Amino acid sequence: MQKKSTKVRKEEIVQAALGVVGKGGVRSMTISAIAESAGMSEANIYRHFSGKDDILLAMADFIGSSLMGKAATIAAGSRKPLEKLETIFFSHIALITENSGIPRFVFSDDIHSSHKNIAERLAMRIGNYIETLTGVVAAGIAEGELKQGLFPRETALTLLGMIQFTALRWTISSESFEIRQEAETLWQNFKALVS
Repeated sequence: MQKKSTKVRKEEIVQAALGVVGKGGVRSMTISAIAESAGMSEANIYRHFSGKDDILLAMADFIGSSLMGKAATIAAGSRKPLEKLETIFFSHIALITENSGIPRFVFSDDIHSSHKNIAERLAMRIGNYIETLTGVVAAGIAEGELKQGLFPRETALTLLGMIQFTALRWTISSESFEIRQEAETLWQNFKALVS
């Protein structure tokens, strides 16, 4: 059996931690629960991370790079601005659907109040994400694809707000509705408002 690299193991641990958070929130995330979810020993978790705080930081980085990496790549591409916004919107929705631990982590009061360094890192990543969206909206206005008179940053915040509020409702309701279906309707409404 081939030995997995440290990078792969760390990714598996982060995914397992997100799975634990998705089921029971940040407070349920213990090294024991992560080890069980990942199918490895606690000692193996400690081989890759110094403890729970180290894993929480890695989770924040995973969320930030998953969202920002995709958004930046899409924004830099050659598609029209509205298509870029749509692709970014639905890739964000897909990431949440695949990792229900993401909204539970991002909205967690435990993170905001007890882990200031992680909260600051998340805030910085969200700020970068907003700037990327703002640039795409501004390009759409300049190219005449989006309505003149729109405020680029506020339009970007509106788009992000649609995602965040839908994710929050989905999480609070224990995933009781089809998030992709709701996202389709929200996107059509947003598109009608801005184009």
